[in-house]
Amino acid sequence: MERALIPSSTRALPLAVAAKGARIFDESGLDYIDASAGPLAVTLGHGHPKVIAAVAEQFGAVDYVHRTQFRNAAAERLAERVTGRLGGGLDYVMFVSSGSEANELAMKFAHLYWAAEGRPDKHRFVSSSVSYHGNTAGALSASGQPRYAAPYRPLVHPGETISAPQVFRLPVPAGSTAAAECVTRLRAEFARLDLRRTAAVLLEGVGGSGSGVLVPPPGFLQELRTLCDSYDVLWICDEVMSGFGRTGAWFAFQHAGVVPDIVTFAKGAGGGTLPLGGAALSARVWEQVRGRYPAMSAGHTFTNAPLACAAGLATIEAIEEEHLINRVAVRGAQLGEELRALQAEFPFVGDVRGLGYLWGLEFVADPATAAPPDPALDVTARAVAAAAASRLIMYPARFCVDGTQGDAVLAGPPLNATDEELAELLARLRAALTGLRPLFPAA
Repeated sequence: MERALIPSSTRALPLAVAAKGARIFDESGLDYIDASAGPLAVTLGHGHPKVIAAVAEQFGAVDYVHRTQFRNAAAERLAERVTGRLGGGLDYVMFVSSGSEANELAMKFAHLYWAAEGRPDKHRFVSSSVSYHGNTAGALSASGQPRYAAPYRPLVHPGETISAPQVFRLPVPAGSTAAAECVTRLRAEFARLDLRRTAAVLLEGVGGSGSGVLVPPPGFLQELRTLCDSYDVLWICDEVMSGFGRTGAWFAFQHAGVVPDIVTFAKGAGGGTLPLGGAALSARVWEQVRGRYPAMSAGHTFTNAPLACAAGLATIEAIEEEHLINRVAVRGAQLGEELRALQAEFPFVGDVRGLGYLWGLEFVADPATAAPPDPALDVTARAVAAAAASRLIMYPARFCVDGTQGDAVLAGPPLNATDEELAELLARLRAALTGLRPLFPAA
């Protein structure tokens, strides 16, 4: 049967037959700890009863209506809930089915904002190096990580990039800090951009699979907000991976105390049960756009879909009822300490970085120099396979250094993972790392 389905991996994959909480079971009865919540999407673990019940209830009432023909209560209620948790005047939202669609929608809104002001030449987008914003043509064009677009290069039209705010391996002069160096570089690179034609800067709240998790250092997002305001450029914050409690706040940008013009989200928004994403606009952006475009035509068949929105409502309710934001903030800091403790045991884990339940482990060929592994070894794929052999699901982040080298894996368990599941995650990760030792003779 599987021969008719186009494969998504060259690695032989087990057949999943059941899933519950942070565990997935294959056809032979073996359990796997879902240490990455799939692709950082299964917010509430597998089979959360509140989400299942909400979807079933919605299915029995209104399963589907098209946004141009009917309103639906699930979408309208979810819009109020999402904008309320975004805060900062991000008061208008449209729902789609994926992060790629959400970022494409945000880019369209940004262009419409400037077109409504009589500046249609502002249609280009700036992203950071090794960023990833989606797998559709427009989102690939806005992604700084080249490996995703490589097979489709004739279809993709890359924009300008600024350096990602990486601090691992960053040279820091005496008397300075890594955060200060990132901010200084941002100012210098911003001034060299074609800002006359730039509609927006697209930056991840916390970088994900393109960068091996990248938390902007203190002051970076604040400076970005200042520069965007000074140069007449919008700021789109991509929270597709980092939103909905993943970092110990509703959205990662909230740690910095500054507010973007547009925020995109997906993955965990629907609890991992149904595809759900969206773009939220500030009042400033929407009021200008609606003056010329009072109804947004850039939707899809399942824009504002009732079933997905019902899943989103249940996800928010469960996060709040189970106090998961605080749980992730507190237990996530402990998880980070536990992951860093593995560095002493496995020196080829050169850097452990993250926030909440979003962590990246980057490998080094030589701990003394922090040199990345030889790309020909494809350590990322081997690490994912070693984890799977230990019945642990990790997410890959290859070429995270500069787009040509760098190997890392992502850990991001469901927000409601139990202490027992987290302990099992660490035990199986230790087993996987033990299997990788022969790849790193210098360590």
